[in-house]
Amino acid sequence: MLVPLGVLAIGALLAGFIFAPYFIGEATSEFWKSALYLGPENHILEAREEVPELANLLPTILMGAGFLIAVWFYVLAPAIPDWLAAHAKSLYEFLLNKWYFDELYDAIFVRPAFALGRLFWKGGDGAIIDRLGPDGIAARVVDVTGRVVKLQSGYIYHYAFAMLVGLAAVTTWYMVLGIR
Repeated sequence: MLVPLGVLAIGALLAGFIFAPYFIGEATSEFWKSALYLGPENHILEAREEVPELANLLPTILMGAGFLIAVWFYVLAPAIPDWLAAHAKSLYEFLLNKWYFDELYDAIFVRPAFALGRLFWKGGDGAIIDRLGPDGIAARVVDVTGRVVKLQSGYIYHYAFAMLVGLAAVTTWYMVLGIR
């Protein structure tokens, strides 16, 4: 894996040095054409040339220093990282846990998103849609049919009695309203 990464790194460095004048130098307008809008008051590309030399070299210097420290720690003296981990435990834990970004992300974004989802699920879907929507209507139909089933015994005299009560109710209705 080191060989392909090394080849890619060397290619990126060479491409940066060779093509830099085209996309951040003198030939900028030909390279970018109309992809970048450079209004008359926008002088950011010219201001980039006036940055102090140390600011331009600092990323390269820090990259070289990091490379040398990595070679020293992991190739020349591999016991140093273990010694540092033992003597600077809190710093080691902080760096090992990736600056606790995962925990922060979980606390700021994931847990509130889960809480909001749970609110919509339990409060919206469960309490409103299921209770008043299809599930609620189906449950009420089951309740009503459960009661109606108890009225159907299968005996003819029960049905005859129900018809007699119905006929008495209709007759009473007509008599009360005075309809002939």
